[in-house]
Amino acid sequence: MAKIVDHEKRRRDIIQVTARIISREGMSAATTRHIAKKANSSLGILTHYFVNKDEIVIGALNWCDKRFVSRLDQLYSDEYLGLDDFIPLFKSLLPLDEISDMEWRVRANLLTYSLTHPKLIKARQEKNSYAYKTARKFVKKLQKNGEIREDIDDSVLSRMIVDLAFGLCINLLSFSMTERRTKVDKKVELMLSILKPEY
Repeated sequence: MAKIVDHEKRRRDIIQVTARIISREGMSAATTRHIAKKANSSLGILTHYFVNKDEIVIGALNWCDKRFVSRLDQLYSDEYLGLDDFIPLFKSLLPLDEISDMEWRVRANLLTYSLTHPKLIKARQEKNSYAYKTARKFVKKLQKNGEIREDIDDSVLSRMIVDLAFGLCINLLSFSMTERRTKVDKKVELMLSILKPEY
């Protein structure tokens, strides 16, 4: 009896192996040969599931962003969400645990690599666009509820939050987990001082 192969699972396994390689060893280590070896596959199997290396790398990026996207979705899932709810959600996007650390290391490694790969630049732009759009919905909700200042355009505030989060995440990767938490607390305090309305 022939063995039934779960093709979607096989693709996911290769993508996850690629994400681990990128996060631990860097982009230069993410060769198709090395990916195949770590995934207990052959180059032939890789080419069966993926057109080229960029497609595997985009898959790794999408895999890393799944949790990130689900957390962003939480930002406007409830009708009322205040700043007290925002802080833990904001922190949950940052590399403050082992899994988030790996996800952000993949993003950081892909940042430079993507600059010379049009498909990856496009994928990154789409992710940024989604993050801005989602953050804007959240900002509008907070402004409507009087939680944050309304004298600054919601698109400006939402971009500030997303850009701050992204830059902060890349910077945090250079520090220990303990140092990261201290730095995050200070940045959140500063951000709140900017966001809170003046009475």
